Order: sequence, then structure tokens, then C-alpha cells
Amino acid sequence: MAVFDWLILIIYLAIIIIMAGWFARRQNSTEDFYLGGRSIPWWAVGFSFFGSSISTGTFLSFPGQGYGGNWIPHLAQLIFPFTTLLVAIWVVPYYRQNVKMSAYEFLEKRFGYATRCYASTIYVLFHLFRNGMILFLMGKALNAMTGWDPRAIVIISGVLAIFYTMFGGLEAVIWTDILQSITLFGGGLLCLYFLTIGSDGGFFHLFEVAHAADKFTLFDWSLNLSNPTVYVVILFGIFTHATFYTTSQDTAQRYLATPSTREAQKSLLWGGFTILITWTLFLLIGSLLYAYFQIHPDQLPPEIAAKETQVFPFYVMNVLPIGVSGLILAGMCAAAMSSLDTSINSMSMITVRDFYLHFYPQATDRQQLYLGQGTCLFWGTLGIAVGLLLLTGIEQAFSFGMTITSLLGGGIFGLFMLGMFVPRAHSRGIICGIASGILVSIWGGLDQILGVFNVSTNFINTVRFPWHPWIVLGLGNIISFSVGWSASLIISDPREKRIQSENALNK
Repeated sequence: MAVFDWLILIIYLAIIIIMAGWFARRQNSTEDFYLGGRSIPWWAVGFSFFGSSISTGTFLSFPGQGYGGNWIPHLAQLIFPFTTLLVAIWVVPYYRQNVKMSAYEFLEKRFGYATRCYASTIYVLFHLFRNGMILFLMGKALNAMTGWDPRAIVIISGVLAIFYTMFGGLEAVIWTDILQSITLFGGGLLCLYFLTIGSDGGFFHLFEVAHAADKFTLFDWSLNLSNPTVYVVILFGIFTHATFYTTSQDTAQRYLATPSTREAQKSLLWGGFTILITWTLFLLIGSLLYAYFQIHPDQLPPEIAAKETQVFPFYVMNVLPIGVSGLILAGMCAAAMSSLDTSINSMSMITVRDFYLHFYPQATDRQQLYLGQGTCLFWGTLGIAVGLLLLTGIEQAFSFGMTITSLLGGGIFGLFMLGMFVPRAHSRGIICGIASGILVSIWGGLDQILGVFNVSTNFINTVRFPWHPWIVLGLGNIISFSVGWSASLIISDPREKRIQSENALNK
């Protein structure tokens, strides 16, 4: 790295630290710490949606997919605006009317504390693993690009994210997300610009070469559901986006951080638009990188060409001019921290609101605030530990843990839909729905689970899920919702029995 690249990266990190110190002075209550005093403008929250949805993986996987594959998976992202529109119309008003802070409060009102505790636990475990993976990917990527010690990268990045989240609360998270969003999107635009002007023939020639190699293929209309066909990808996209923007604590906090329902809806739609543009930008960069290195094959070593996720980092560090490389590195740091800060703050919220207050409801707001800051430190440190474990090579255990967490979360979107929009749904019915969703998810991941225990390949092939894995999420939620609703109609509601007993006693 040149001195100018270092300077850009240092200035970026210094601004993050200064912003954290500024917002730390305004954290006087849990409402300030977790919801920004419910006064954050919609456009800022929209940028936060954008920033927290883009991670280091975006810098690796999207250009890697564009370089080594095609645009078929991107169809799932293209329906994202449609999904966010539905969420903005139906889900956001429900949260604004029925939730104070935690996304899982209404589950307790509808179905009891056990359901709330289950959903909260799944969220915390999933995001603990996810934070470790984000730090791991960042450490590996920056190590390959710069030669820095990956352990130092994981620790420094994690500590910095903990620092401004712990002291600045959601305000620091959202306003730093704005800076991070601008940094990573600006880096992407500069990369596209230099990629275009640095190639013989410019953009249109790059586009023609990529198009001739079918890099822009978007649709597979076959009826084979074991492949990522149009039907599989659309089903996956709808349920992936709907699940994230309906059941996640971090999204619910943003819905509640704006002054009104209308502003919350505008923030989600703005965030959805900018996220889609960014995903498309980095996928386009990957496709054009394929064309660029077809035109200039001497610039790409064969060992890098064989690993599609390494092509973009190689291009950044070896082809881009001084200064732009530093901005891209800052963007990669931004992408990681904008995902980490969101998760750390929301995991802290769940610890205080969903767990601690259930057992200690008399706790003062000041005690909750101090506990919230302490749990930011706790969950952030655990995330760093997971990232370091991955760097030591314990990837199979991590993968297995992430798989189990995902399986246990099977059908959770169906649970939320029952709780929000089916008045007849009750606790016994949703237990049946959750159980059926988990069974479908286990079926979908059975080959991975059995593979860990060295079960014979023939047996795995016999019991494995017959269709593409992307179908599992949609199928699990559809069955969870259908079974939960049907069971609620067939099985007696325990609340009605209790009311009848109380009425009999009163008489």
C-alpha cells in the first residue's frame, strides 16, 4: 500500500472514532441507546438499512459470482423492491402499533413467553455466528490483499465496532452507517470507472465480451427444481427478504427509530432501492472483470484466475491507481463494521429486553442502559472469538453450528405471519407449525448434518432433499404457516379454556 492509501484508511477510521465520541454524550436512556430517541430522519435510517445489508462478503461474493458464473442468482435480488413494498405496507405499521422495543414482544402477548424466548435465542445465536464469519472473511480478504496479520485485522475491526456501538448506541450505528455506505458505494463506482477506462474499447467492448460468454444470463425457465430455475430463485428471494425484514430485531429497531410510520416506510423503501443498486453494481463489476482479463490475460496469474472470489481483491491491489485502493479497503472495512454494529446493538437489546427484564422487571432504566452497554461488549467480544476460531481452521464446527441454528429457525417467518395476521392462531397451534417448519429445514440440511458424522454416501443420497436447497426456506415457512393455522382451528385454544374456568369461578 502506498502512503496515500494508508492516509485514506486512517482518516476514515479516525472519523468513525470521533463520531462515536460525539454520540456517546447523548445516551441517557434505553430509548436513546436502542432507538435513537425515536427521532432519526427517514433518509438516515434508509442509509443504515443499506449499510447493514452490505458486508465484506458483498465485496467478494458478488464480483466472484459475476466473474465465475452468471446473473441467475441475482433474480432473487431483483424482486427485493417488491418484497420491501409489501413489508412497508403491512409489517411496518404492525410493529409501530404493537411493539415498544423488541421485535419479539408481540409473540409473548399472543403465544406466551416461551415463544418469545425461542425466537430471541435463535436470533442471538445466528448473529453470533454471522459476526464471527464477517470478521473471518474480512481478516482473510485483507490479509490476501495487504499481507497484514489476519488475527490483528479481526481484533482491531471488532474492537472498533464494539467501541462506537457500546458508547454511541443506535445513533452512532446509523450515522456511521451513512459514512460507511457512501464509502463502499463510492469505492464501487470508482472501481467501475477505472475498469472501464483501463480496458481497450471501453465499457461497450467489455460488455460485448462478457455477453458473448453468457455472463448476463438471468433466466432459467426449465422445470427442473433441482437447479436454480426462475421458480426456485423467485421463491428463495421472496422468503429470504421477507424473513429478514419481518423477523429480525435489527430491522424492527429501525422501523421504531423514526418519528412516524410513514417515515419508517420511506426509510425501508429507500434502503431497498440503494441495496439493489449496490448489489447490481458489484455483480456488474465481476462480469466486466471477466471481460477485462479476457482482453488482458497477461495481467491475471493462473492461481488467482482459478479462485473467483480472489479476482476482485487482486484487481484492487494490483491494477487500480494509488488512492482508489485505499478507498476500496476503507469500503471493505465499512461493509464489515456496518454489519457488526447493527448485530451487536440488537443482540444487546434482546439480552436486556427479552431475557433480563423477564426475570428482573423492577430494573430501572439506568440499570438497563448500563447492562445494555455491557452486553454490547460481551457479544462483540464473543464475535471476535468466533472469528479467531475460524482463522485457526475450525470451520467445520462453525459450519455445523450455523447449520443447526438455521434449521432451528426454520418456519420462523410463518410464525410471525400467524402472530401478526391470524387472530385464531394460538400457542398449541404454533407449536405444531414451528415443529413442522423445523422438520422441513432438517430434511433440507440432512446431507450436511449426516456428512459431519461420516454417514455413508449411499444413505445420504437416499434421504437427501430432492430439490434445490434454496427451496427449503420457502417450503419450510409455507408449511409452518399452513400447519400452524390448521392446528389452531382443530386443537382447542388454551386461552379459551382458561377464560371459561375463570368465568365459572366468578359465577
